[in-house]
Amino acid sequence: MKKYLLLALAPLLLLGCATSNPWPMNVTGPGVDEVNVLDVRATREGERLHFQVTLQNDDDDDPLRLRYRVTWLDSNFIAVGQDTAISDWRVLNFAPGERRFITGTAPTAACATFDVYLQEIDD
Repeated sequence: MKKYLLLALAPLLLLGCATSNPWPMNVTGPGVDEVNVLDVRATREGERLHFQVTLQNDDDDDPLRLRYRVTWLDSNFIAVGQDTAISDWRVLNFAPGERRFITGTAPTAACATFDVYLQEIDD
């Protein structure tokens, strides 16, 4: 009986291993309260880490302006590429209910994870 249970659970265990990321990927900041963070994904292509964050404007009536900054971290959670163009603020404009994507590619192969910091822009 135990053998059959293990056979039944094996695909689920493998799936969990295939999709898990050993490092935390964070989307933080005061702008997080203004959007739904629908998905955070990361993958390595070659030597560099690539990511995609999917956001959606919570409000069905009002547009939203956010700015964001990406901080890349190595496996010891030390910032990589600070004070470079990679960490510049970028702006996102959302229509009511609109879904947008933030994507990025690590500046070096040493990057193991990232933080995305969101801040609302008040006009």
